[in-house]
Amino acid sequence: MHVLDPYAVPGPDRKAQLHCHTTGSDGKHAPEAVVERYRAAGFSFLAITDHDVVTEAAHLSDTGFCVVSGVEMTVAKPFRPLGPHLGCLMVHTLPQGKDPATVLRAVEERGGLAGLNHPSWTGNLWTGRWTPRRALGLRGYRFVEVYNPHSDPDRDTRIWVEAARAHGPHHPVFPVASDDFHHEGQFGKGWVVVRAQEVAVQSLRQALLRGAVYATTGPVARFGVKDGVVTVETDASRLRFYDAAGHLKLEVRRGMAEYEPVALDGFVRVECLGRASGRAWSACFWVVDA
Repeated sequence: MHVLDPYAVPGPDRKAQLHCHTTGSDGKHAPEAVVERYRAAGFSFLAITDHDVVTEAAHLSDTGFCVVSGVEMTVAKPFRPLGPHLGCLMVHTLPQGKDPATVLRAVEERGGLAGLNHPSWTGNLWTGRWTPRRALGLRGYRFVEVYNPHSDPDRDTRIWVEAARAHGPHHPVFPVASDDFHHEGQFGKGWVVVRAQEVAVQSLRQALLRGAVYATTGPVARFGVKDGVVTVETDASRLRFYDAAGHLKLEVRRGMAEYEPVALDGFVRVECLGRASGRAWSACFWVVDA
């Protein structure tokens, strides 16, 4: 038995926002102002994901801050603007397709990554939800938003866990928290932390493909594996370890803990709960044959 450690890569942990908007669609601020806001807040990566249009802003990057191209695609249900949303990262043109499977293939062919945004969002006249059946009927996406100001994190977490289990250990599906920034009241509500060696698009892509990422609304954590044991250090006050079936395997009321997975766990994931409302979600630590 072997425990896969998605975080066993070189490089520091860096803050990234993978879902925000500008005046390129329905955001309140121009790309230049949005970039400066995240740069000043200590982020290393920012993906601008305007609605159904690619807003190019890579020229605003520098050696310590990387702007990533992207788009939030509406999947027609039955026609646009109705339907749920796909977050598409690292694409420079609008992915073509009338159904989500075709859009996912188009993103992958362009070297991008895609995922399910705010699965339980009830906007777009209640057509914006990713139902569990529809989410699990798709293959090829890389992430699920487990936190978004417009969605239900508990339901979205369940969809992410089921999607991760369905895709398996060799196609990691990682959790994302985002602030879905449109206006001031949303900034900084959620983000991800990636373990990336360089502040560059390719380094971010490699980290995300591996699943070297955790989602957070505040708590800071360090995850890893040592001698087959999953380890966590965090500033959160409570830790919970879950298996792939959603069973709570261990809960501790301190900021440091270890859990040794068994084969029947499938994978182990960790949630860190802050003293207030903060929450962080680790990637999956899969248990595989050695």
